[in-house]
Amino acid sequence: MSKAIVTIPNDSFWLERDIISISDDRYAVIYRADVRAATVEEEHLVVRAIPHSIDQAELGAINRNLRERNAEAVISFVVADREGWAQVITVPEEEFNLFNLAAAISVIKASCGWDESLPIMVVVNSAEVRIWPRFDGQHWVADDRE
Repeated sequence: MSKAIVTIPNDSFWLERDIISISDDRYAVIYRADVRAATVEEEHLVVRAIPHSIDQAELGAINRNLRERNAEAVISFVVADREGWAQVITVPEEEFNLFNLAAAISVIKASCGWDESLPIMVVVNSAEVRIWPRFDGQHWVADDRE
């Protein structure tokens, strides 16, 4: 069983730095999440451009821009989202822990998107992970088992 504490920094909601302009009428929102598991702590930057799509060139430009500002963070892109389910992609060279990325996505959906589904299915590239996010009164906790 995997378990992580996921924190979404309070100072990151809807600040100018958290919105990226893709074109005149298209934008993407960046969610920041810190994931603390048993042996590792990671920062995640999750880019959500829905309902717009991001083409490969735009994805590459956004990824390079974010990488320059935060070389250590795991960067991912939400490409599809519905109640209880999200599909996320990463760039091919991105190194990440599958569970930790899915935990970050599930907590973002639960806390920022008011998705109360249990579990939340997260598809990362082609791998599926079921996550049970919950708030324990102090922290968001993500488990891969109910």
